[in-house]
Amino acid sequence: YSLSITFLTMVVRVSDTMGKHSSQSSPQPVNDHSFCLVSLGLATASFVHMLSFPWWRSMLSGQILLASTLILFFLPRSISALSFFLLTSLFFWFQKLPFVPNHIFFEILVHTSMLGTVLAVSICQWKRDLSSQELRGLIYEHMRPVVMGALIIMYFFTVLHKLNWDFFNPAVSCAVSMHKELAASVPIVPSGTLTHWPTIIGTLFFELIIPLGLWWRKTRVAAVLVGLFFHWFLALHPHGGIYSFSHLLYVLYAVFLFSSQDNPFATRISIPRLGILVIKLAAVFLFGVALFLQMRAYKNGDGFLMANAIGFYTWLVFAMWLVVIYTPAIRRHVWNTPPDPMARPIYLLLIFPTLVFFNGLSPYLSLKTTTAFSMFSNIRTEGTGTNHLFMPRLRLFGYQDDLVEILESNDRQLQQYVKTKDLLTWFELRRITSSRKRENLFVKYKRSKQPEAILFKKKGAPEDAALLNPHPWYLSRFLVFRPIGRLDKPMPCRH
Repeated sequence: YSLSITFLTMVVRVSDTMGKHSSQSSPQPVNDHSFCLVSLGLATASFVHMLSFPWWRSMLSGQILLASTLILFFLPRSISALSFFLLTSLFFWFQKLPFVPNHIFFEILVHTSMLGTVLAVSICQWKRDLSSQELRGLIYEHMRPVVMGALIIMYFFTVLHKLNWDFFNPAVSCAVSMHKELAASVPIVPSGTLTHWPTIIGTLFFELIIPLGLWWRKTRVAAVLVGLFFHWFLALHPHGGIYSFSHLLYVLYAVFLFSSQDNPFATRISIPRLGILVIKLAAVFLFGVALFLQMRAYKNGDGFLMANAIGFYTWLVFAMWLVVIYTPAIRRHVWNTPPDPMARPIYLLLIFPTLVFFNGLSPYLSLKTTTAFSMFSNIRTEGTGTNHLFMPRLRLFGYQDDLVEILESNDRQLQQYVKTKDLLTWFELRRITSSRKRENLFVKYKRSKQPEAILFKKKGAPEDAALLNPHPWYLSRFLVFRPIGRLDKPMPCRH
């Protein structure tokens, strides 16, 4: 844990050091082009999320999010449009908590930090006579260290969680299983036993070299270049949402490439405003066509794979747009001077990278095991021990120790765990049983704290009345635990 605390302290100190450098050598930011780029990127990321996860179509908050996304896409320099988008995004995803993908929970934290930056800078600059352009430049400049810190910490935990015995076991390693699935859908990708260890080592290498490169200013551009390639390759995997994760990272890379003094849109070709409007309308039309084709695919019975493929090829267009924007900066900085240092951060905003840090630390604090950046890592911290190579688990809470084996049930979800022999935390069993409305629900289970099997019946007087009581909202929204493979066998690959 001293390593983890040291890491967080270094994030703060490095941000402060670069801030001092900037305040002494750089002029006040007056350019809002980078602010505009990030706003456009966030809007395209929202489009891609909507193609990846169709939940929004049946929800009023999802329709409002679509409206705010379109407003931001067409008015990317508007602080009000950005704030409205961030609010609607947070409101929509809060309704879906805790069952959101890891990268969406990370995006929730990033969007919260961005909204906090808008508020903090606006309040701090309230009495100063700044133009709208200068205010947007300041917001972007103070947003940079917060997003940088959050992204580096997220990468750090994706590597840390994978440093466990089962990730290095080719029989169950997520790196190997995902590589097999990728090779099955992309014929040019080699497969076979000879690829197992290169895949395991290569995954760790790239996921470690990217945040280390992003850490130092002189290597950031090279790290972004590696990240663009690595996450494009990952997006080829047919698992739902991976290209959505890749695009989110593509967007956030902008803060490493551009300061508020840069103009990311400066090209040799001058595009008139009407041309820009036409391009935006074409992008929205592309999103609409992809959405229509996805709905047709589901209606015709083609299923998820076809819809996912449609979303992936649409994502390629948006991703290519970002790559085209980034290419001049990459060519300019990769061999010459690195990007400009950031401004001194507002120290209050460092609470957001701190939240990202403690979210990643959750499994080792005996808190949640999902949405903690532990995706596809084989990490297991539940039960009597942990499979991590060196990280201990502090038993600050009892959620991960109170395990349940489902022996029999008439509930479809619980019956699956009877077949797979997976264990559940008592927290998740209570979430399931308290949410069921059927009066004849019954569950026969064996709890770790009680050696005998117990039969729970919802109708009548249950022996465990707590299974009828839902968790408080502040726990049910943020704590979620994945099913646990048998403790006497290696941890299988789980998202």
